[in-house]
This record gives sequence, structure tokens and C-alpha cells, in this order.
Amino acid sequence: MELALVYRKLGKDDFKVLRVLDSLLGRYEYVPLDIIERRSALPPLRLTRALDRLSKVKAIVRRPTPKVSYRITYIGLDLLAVYSLSRKDAIAFLGTKIGTGKESEIYIAKDSSGRLLAIKFYKIGRVSFQKVKRVRQYLVDEPNWMIRSKIAAEREFKALKDLSKYTDFVPKVYAWDRHAVVMDYIKGIELYRYKVALKPESILLKILDVLRKAYLNVGIVHGDLSEYNIVVSIEGDEEVPYIIDWPQYVYRDDPQHEVYLRRDVEHLLKFFKRRYRITIDVERAIRYVRGEEESIS
Repeated sequence: MELALVYRKLGKDDFKVLRVLDSLLGRYEYVPLDIIERRSALPPLRLTRALDRLSKVKAIVRRPTPKVSYRITYIGLDLLAVYSLSRKDAIAFLGTKIGTGKESEIYIAKDSSGRLLAIKFYKIGRVSFQKVKRVRQYLVDEPNWMIRSKIAAEREFKALKDLSKYTDFVPKVYAWDRHAVVMDYIKGIELYRYKVALKPESILLKILDVLRKAYLNVGIVHGDLSEYNIVVSIEGDEEVPYIIDWPQYVYRDDPQHEVYLRRDVEHLLKFFKRRYRITIDVERAIRYVRGEEESIS
């Protein structure tokens, strides 16, 4: 069932129960019923009905033994985030799911002015545990996947908010709640599927310029850049690349930042050489990103 349809089925009691379960994520895998009763302060009949409704839409899961208890699911967390974002007036309309990745789901949305938005729900580790260990080093000490997803969303929001002050080639962000980030809807195609580019060198130079501004102005390195997290949009007669997926960034003062920077640049240049026959010297590109060269064109 679509998330928006599930959302319309729920009321204040249901969201009160979800908030209780969410608030105790770090303490319990399953929250005992007596604690839910005490924290929600709902009368027994209303609580029972709320738990039944939430179970039917798979927003929570019940464990009957050894003691009746419940845990929130990702659907429940999605619903809570939408509820909070709508109360903040960050979104006024929730549409359908438009994308599913290994670590996220994307929904279309609109704000009260009718502006088209995207809501990205992080779901870290749901599929790719090995990737978490490889590129999400900031998460390795947190055992709870949902808390990991919240941390990733917060980091993505912060990175994009800071970057958008210096470049137009990242999505603008408008709000963040729990594991969800509200951002511009980018109508485009992932770089790995963009077979025929009109001006591939121009696309590459724009991407390197984003990496340069991230490094010099914001003090961060993307850390996992590839053709899978670059979206090309056709705006007028211009090919505009947008770099997405920033939560794994590392700071410029991190001892490992040079390793990540080199990996990002090398991977990018290898792709452009293989796909578009564009060749740029790796060392010169790295010096450009670090501000040691003023131009590479």
C-alpha cells in the first residue's frame, strides 16, 4: 500500500504510540507493553485500537513472548517523519515512490506553494551491510539500523545545506526529520545511464568544480563519488550534473581525507575516459580540487 494511503488511515493516537516507540529505539529492541501504556498515557481501549491499526499497516511488529512488546518498523518511521514534516509545513502533499536504492527510498512531494520536491528516506544497511562497513565509518559504532539512518539523513542535510551556498550543482534542501530529507526534485538521469553526452568535458569540469568548492569552502570530501550518484539534468540547452548522496563525507582535516579524495577523482576520471573518451591528468585534477591549480581546462 502506498505510504500516503497508509498515512491517511492513522490518527493522533497512532502517532503518539509511534513517537513512544521511536523515542526508545536506543534502549529497547522491543518495547514492553506496560512502558508503552505509561509513556503514551492512552486509555487501555484506545491504546489497543492504535496498536491493532499500526500492526495491520505494518508500522509496528508485535512480539508475544516472553512478554508482550512492540517495535517500530521502517514504515512506522516513514509515517512519523511525514507527520512531523507536514506539521512543520515542509510538505503539503505526499505522492508516490519514484525510486528505490540499496540505502534509500525516494518519494515525490509538494509544498504549500505547489513546488515539486523529493523526500529521501534513508534505510542504511537494509541491503548493503558491506557498504556500511566500507564507506559509512561514522556509523560503525551505532548498532541500531534506524538510528544509523537518522544520522545519515542529518549528515546529508547538513552537507547539502552548506554546499548549496557555494554551488548550484547539488540539490537544495528544505527540511530534515528523523531519517528523511526534503530536497529539490531533480528531473534527470543517472550519469551511468547517460550514454550520449553533448558536452561531456563540460559535465566533468562542473563535477570537479563541486568537489573543489566542497573541499575549499565547506572543508569536506564526498568520499563515495561514482557515476551512480551523479544525476544529469537537461536545463535549456545545458547539461547540468547534480552530485547527490553526501552523508559519508569526511572532513578535510581527517587523516584519511586524501585517500578518499584521490579515490573520488580517480573513479570519476576513469569513468569519463571509458565512456566519453575524455582524458584529464589525475594529479592535475587533484591539485585543482585542492586549490593548488586555478584551472584544468
